[in-house]
Amino acid sequence: MGLMQSSAPHVEGELELRDIQLESLKILKDIDTVCRREGITYWLMYGSLIGVVRHQGFIPWDDDLDIAMPRSDYERFLACFDGRFQELDKYTPVKPEIGLRRPFLITRISNPEYKMLGEYGDEVDELGTFIDIYPLDGLADNMSEALDKKIVAHKLMLRYLRACNFDCYNKDINPTKKLAKSILSRMLGKPDKYQEQLNTLCIECPFDSKKYVGLISWAGTPEAGIYERTWFEDTVYMPFEDMNVPVPSGYDPLLRSAFGDYMQLPPKEERVGHHFYSIIRRL
Repeated sequence: MGLMQSSAPHVEGELELRDIQLESLKILKDIDTVCRREGITYWLMYGSLIGVVRHQGFIPWDDDLDIAMPRSDYERFLACFDGRFQELDKYTPVKPEIGLRRPFLITRISNPEYKMLGEYGDEVDELGTFIDIYPLDGLADNMSEALDKKIVAHKLMLRYLRACNFDCYNKDINPTKKLAKSILSRMLGKPDKYQEQLNTLCIECPFDSKKYVGLISWAGTPEAGIYERTWFEDTVYMPFEDMNVPVPSGYDPLLRSAFGDYMQLPPKEERVGHHFYSIIRRL
């Protein structure tokens, strides 16, 4: 989550970090307009939530925006890309679909006026400047069962990614490892079956039905991203750049569970992003 400019290859005409932030902010404002009008619940999450609380804006070295929605609101929001809302007409929802191999199984709202070079942009041509939207699902009523469910989801996600054998994950490995990954991909068969199993797991428990909730459709470690639903029971608005954004009322325990002392700035050498791409304007 963030642009590591020192590691990404320089590309002529690429946007600077602040330019990417401002373009992402435009997308957020349009999403916010539609969500408020339609009564769709969303919150800033993950690194973007740290940005809200600690910086009242973007983390200075982070380039992207992350928002989360209960799955029912997530589905309602995606249904808004049907021509009814001029605020969304300019964007492309890059979402997971059976039969379309994506290196992620969340939705990215992308501005096609721009193009991503490197990383996921090598696999998905529609990607430009974007916002990530993470659907949150019910997990279980106790932590042990919630973790078990996340472990199952993690295994399915890894099998899906390995079956797809995306080039963006193979660029820096030696030929022997690349061959081994190719053989494993063929052994695993079509990735669709893993995606379908993961989809079934996601919709098994509605967000409002369990004590613990979290993100199932992501390849992070199983222990990460298990939250108490009470943290999301209310929404508060906080300053972010030049707007006010919704955050979970339990943002403090949520962030502490994920990041520890999130108000403490990391050492200077760690103040870099974690993406390896460039953004240019399409011709």
